[in-house]
Amino acid sequence: MESVTTFVDAAAPTAAAALGDESKRGLLRTAWDFSFRLVLRYIKNSYKDDPFRTFLEACLIGFIVWYMAKPKYNIGNNEVELTEKEIDELVDEWRPEPLVPALTEFEREVLDKAVMIDGPNGTRVRLASGAGGGKPVLNFGSYNFLGFVDSEEMAGRAIETLRKYGVGSCGPPGFYGTLDVHMKLEKQLAAFVGHSAAILYSQAFATTLSVIPCFSKRSDIIVADEGVSFMVQRAIFLARSKVYWYKHNDMADLERILGDVNKQLARRGKGALPRKFIVTEGLFQNTGDIAPLDELVALKHRYKFRIILDESFSFGVLGKRGAGLTDHYSIDPHEVDLLIGALCNAIGASGGFCCADKDLVEHQRLSGAGYCFSASMPGILTVAAADAIQALETNPDEYLSALRENATLLRTLLKRIPNLQVDGAATSPLIHIRLAPEALVRMRRTGGTWTKEDIDRVLIEMTEEAQKDGVLLTRATYVDEHERILPNPSIRICVSAAHTRKEIEKCASAVKSAVSRVTSKKR
Repeated sequence: MESVTTFVDAAAPTAAAALGDESKRGLLRTAWDFSFRLVLRYIKNSYKDDPFRTFLEACLIGFIVWYMAKPKYNIGNNEVELTEKEIDELVDEWRPEPLVPALTEFEREVLDKAVMIDGPNGTRVRLASGAGGGKPVLNFGSYNFLGFVDSEEMAGRAIETLRKYGVGSCGPPGFYGTLDVHMKLEKQLAAFVGHSAAILYSQAFATTLSVIPCFSKRSDIIVADEGVSFMVQRAIFLARSKVYWYKHNDMADLERILGDVNKQLARRGKGALPRKFIVTEGLFQNTGDIAPLDELVALKHRYKFRIILDESFSFGVLGKRGAGLTDHYSIDPHEVDLLIGALCNAIGASGGFCCADKDLVEHQRLSGAGYCFSASMPGILTVAAADAIQALETNPDEYLSALRENATLLRTLLKRIPNLQVDGAATSPLIHIRLAPEALVRMRRTGGTWTKEDIDRVLIEMTEEAQKDGVLLTRATYVDEHERILPNPSIRICVSAAHTRKEIEKCASAVKSAVSRVTSKKR
């Protein structure tokens, strides 16, 4: 009896386990049947109510199954096996290219004759010992149009700012680079120009390169003056828009192109219209000419375009107040959709800005590459720019009258020099001078036709002769292989309001002597 009881006690757990497994299997079958009926009922109801949705869900399930079952890409399968002999042959054939290409003979000549300034820049500078024995010369090669670089008062303010804000923020404006002086300068610029709002960039070159691609995209249209500077050319290239070039300052040619563009768009019929921009400079760096903004605004309204105006060299120079081209023509600044300016030329600081409607300015804070990815302008340069604008706004006649008198006087004196060609607008402080074509014809040259390098060598010789008379001039240089239309070789003279009448006369006399000595040598 005890053995039977023992057997039953021992078999009880096994039977209970068997019954438990059977119960679990039953529950699983019940759950599976219930789920299947539920899915079947969903499919029936779904197909009955919305058969298209059922079709889409079936396609989605099929895609998931196909995607999970497809073979995965394995980068190791694409490896190319090379023999030791092939590896050795490839190594022997490889020739590394230099990081910096070798200088040409002309580039070596230019580098050897480069002028070095010892000490601070300004209207009067001292040359390094290797470039004139440390003697002082008059500087007519700097964009210091208003003479702010020479201001001792602004230099003192800059030192105080340096002690307060340090060297720089080391961060982009949108992160932690914005200072109170940045926001004050933006408001000051907008009020001075007369536009709705302004945005500050830390580099003048990057300003134009950021603003134009920020608004003009691949599907848009740009109609640009063929005389714009390299900086504007690069910005247009980065925009990757459809570009049309009109003859320099030729409004008849511009109107012809604008009409042709609108006719082409009309043939497309209905659809999304591209944005259309006219791009030009206020004061052209390569010629010293001034753009006819009054005619540009009229064409803008007639053909429904927007204007992007680069005032890197006209801001602080043109107009009754020095506010640029809109001030020069007494035109409402709002007629210019995007007004770009530089603070490193007439203002004597650094960086650039863009004045526009508030929405366009705020768009740049998120989409302007030069604003988003560059460290903000140092506080010392921001305060220096604000002080310069304040000084110009307080007493414009003190600076602008002297600047225009000097520019007009120097241009008048230069035009009296034989064998010299003078380019640029009458009141432009940016003057380009060249040897007249007939002078080149009379000059002796071995080898036949004059090349650009030959003319550049003559111009370099002219700057050296002027330097002997105590006047520092500079030859206009370009990135030859990247210029769309390479300007003719010239010497670029920059007049400053800080120059005296005697210094202007001395510059003209030095140029006259240089032209005479160089042309007489080669006859």
